[in-house]
Amino acid sequence: MSFGLTALSVLSYSLCSGTMLLINKLAIFHLGHPTLISAVQLFSTTIWCLFIKYSRLIEVDDFEWSKVKPYLFYVVIFVLGVMTNMQSLAVSNVDTVIVFRACTPLAVALLDAVFLGRELPGKRSSFSLLLLAIGAYGYVSSDAQFSLNGFSAYYTVSI
Repeated sequence: MSFGLTALSVLSYSLCSGTMLLINKLAIFHLGHPTLISAVQLFSTTIWCLFIKYSRLIEVDDFEWSKVKPYLFYVVIFVLGVMTNMQSLAVSNVDTVIVFRACTPLAVALLDAVFLGRELPGKRSSFSLLLLAIGAYGYVSSDAQFSLNGFSAYYTVSI
């Protein structure tokens, strides 16, 4: 993949992700009920997928319990992640959620090594992760919410 295509992919993902965070924050601010908003979003996605299937725009396989069953755990974890993200948006600002999301590679790199026996990141990756950690530390140290409440300000976001 060329550098231009990679940069475009990263930019597009960032734009979509950031826009959805802002839209969800606005929905929570104006409507309240983050869990209900998540449920409506998931329900709407389900309806859209069924529409695509039954209109035959795309060929979609039927559910087969033998194929669905192994993925139920991951579906539950995904839904819990969505709900936690919405709760985080309800109690903190968008900046905080973005910083904690950006720290995910730190946890993944360490947990991959510990639980999956993978190698720790190389020099370049470690340097990037270090810069990420420094940036997160800079944000936390300048955050007024953290100054007032300590780590309890980030409880929901860190789940």
